[in-house]
Amino acid sequence: MGILNHPILKRTVIVIITVLLLVFIGYQIWRANHSSVVTETATYASISDTIQAQGVIIRDETLVRQNTAGVIMYNVSDGTKIAKDGVIASVYDTAEDVAAQQQRAQLQEQLAVLQELNEVGKTAVYTNPENLDKDIHTRLYTLLSAIQERGREQIDSSKEEVLKSMNTRQIATGQVTDFNGKIQSIQNQLAALGTATGVKRGDITSPASGYFVSAVDGYESVFDYDTAPDLTVEDLKARQGQAAQNTDSNVIGKVCDSYNWYVACIVPAETASRLQEDAQVSIQLPFVSTGNVPAVVTAVNQEEGASEAAVVLKCNYMSELLSKVRSETIQVNINTYTGIRVSQQSVRFQNVSKEVTDENGNTTTVTKDVMGVYILYGNTIRFVEIVPLYSSSNYVICSANPDTSQLMTEDTLTLYDEVVVGGKDLYDGKMV
Repeated sequence: MGILNHPILKRTVIVIITVLLLVFIGYQIWRANHSSVVTETATYASISDTIQAQGVIIRDETLVRQNTAGVIMYNVSDGTKIAKDGVIASVYDTAEDVAAQQQRAQLQEQLAVLQELNEVGKTAVYTNPENLDKDIHTRLYTLLSAIQERGREQIDSSKEEVLKSMNTRQIATGQVTDFNGKIQSIQNQLAALGTATGVKRGDITSPASGYFVSAVDGYESVFDYDTAPDLTVEDLKARQGQAAQNTDSNVIGKVCDSYNWYVACIVPAETASRLQEDAQVSIQLPFVSTGNVPAVVTAVNQEEGASEAAVVLKCNYMSELLSKVRSETIQVNINTYTGIRVSQQSVRFQNVSKEVTDENGNTTTVTKDVMGVYILYGNTIRFVEIVPLYSSSNYVICSANPDTSQLMTEDTLTLYDEVVVGGKDLYDGKMV
C-alpha cells in the first residue's frame, strides 16, 4: 500500500492543500480590496475665481423735487422705468383726496381684471383642465422666481397672472359660471365714490429718464458719478459711512440712470493683482439678488504694488432691486474655469526627457521638470502630464484638451482616469 493511501496522511495532505488554497484566495481578495495605492476618479468641474469685498454703488442720480404744496400720490412704484417729463406723482389738496384716488384706481384695476376673466371664461370651458393646471404651475414657478429675486413689480405682476389662471380654471371646470356678481359689487363701490376727483394742484414730472426710487440716502451728493473712476482708497475710506442727511423737504425721490452705474470697493494688494483694467467680469450681490450682473473693470487705483487698491467696476444693467441698493457685500467673478478636477495632493513633479525634431530635421533630447499625476493603467502606475488652468489649496482644474504637441509625456489626463492620491514608493511603471 502506497504512503498516500494511508487514510490519516491522505486527510492531512487534503487539509493542507485546502488551507493553502483558501489562504491564496483570501490574499487575492484582500489584495483586490487593499491596493497599495489610493485613487480617486478624475471628473469634470467648473470653478469660479471670485473675490469678495464691501462695495458702494455710485449712480448718475437726479433728485426729484415737489414744487407745488399739497399731498402727494405716487403714480409709479419704486423701480419703475420712466421717461423724461413722465408723471411721477400728482399733488392733491388733502389726504382724503389721495385716499379716494387710490381706492378708485384699485377698484378700476380689479374691475378690468374681472371683466377680462369673463371674456376668457367664454372660451375657457373648451380648454383641457390639464393644460390650465400646467399654466398655473408655470405661473407659480415664475412667481417663486420673482420672490427669490425680490422684485416687487415682477411679484405683483406674477401674482395677478396666477390668480387669473386659477379663476380661469374655476370657470373651465364649472366651479363658477362668471364673475358678474363681483363686477356689479365693484361698480357699486365706484358709483358710491362719485365722480369727484378732489382738488388736484398739479403733477410732478421726471427731470430725466431712468428708474424711479422714492427713497434717498444722502449718498447722492457724496459721490460724483463723473469722477467715480478716479476714486482712491483714501477717498472711499473717507466717504463710506458718511452719507449726508437730506435737509431738503421738497425732495420726494430720485431718478437713476437706466443703464450705467459703478460699484467701487477696496481690495488687498494680492487681490488687486488678479484684476486687469478693461477685463470683463461679473458681480453678484448675494444679499440682494441671486443673478449675475455683467461688469467691466474700469480702474484699479493703487499707490504701489504692495498697497491696497480702489477697484471701480462699471455695469450697464439695472433693475428694481439694483436701483435701491447702495452699500453691499459684492462677489466679483473674475473668471470661470472648466476642466478635469484632481486633488492637489495627487500633483507631482517629475523629470521627463523627450526627443524633439526641429524644422531642419535635427533631433535633440529635451529634459524638463513636468507637472503631472500618476494614474492607474491596468495594474501599472503611469505618470502623465497635466496642464493646469486654475489651482487652489485643495484641487487643480486641468485642461481637458491640451495641445499634445507641447506635452512631454505621450498621454495626458483624461476624464474618469483613476488618479493616485496616496501610496508608498510611487514611480512611473510601478506594478500594483
